Amino acid sequence: MDEERPKDLATRAFQMRVLDEFAAVRAEQSAMRSEITELRKEVDEIRLQQTAMAKNIASLDDRLTRVEQRLNSLDEKVDDRLKETRPVWEGVQDQIKKLDQKFDLVIKDLYEVRGDVALHHKRIGDIEHRLLPPS
Repeated sequence: MDEERPKDLATRAFQMRVLDEFAAVRAEQSAMRSEITELRKEVDEIRLQQTAMAKNIASLDDRLTRVEQRLNSLDEKVDDRLKETRPVWEGVQDQIKKLDQKFDLVIKDLYEVRGDVALHHKRIGDIEHRLLPPS
């Protein structure tokens, strides 16, 4: 009986160690399950955010498409208006060139008149000097 008792104690000690290890494994398993549950919640939140972002991107894409359509429409209107006003603008530019040439002639004539006035003033001064005795 003395011999069986140590074996029984050894077997019990082994069983206790195994049971303790099982308990530790179960505790780790429980912790891992909690972490997995939290990760699943986070993944679900990320999926919801990703879905919302995809909707926002689609909305932005639609808005951008509408803006591009409006811009193209405005471009066409501007081109049409340019076609309408280009002849008018070219006519105005031609008239400005003609006015510029006429203005150049007026300035040239003005300089000639000034020169003539200065010359006449000098001649009149000479005549007055000859005709009127010095005082």
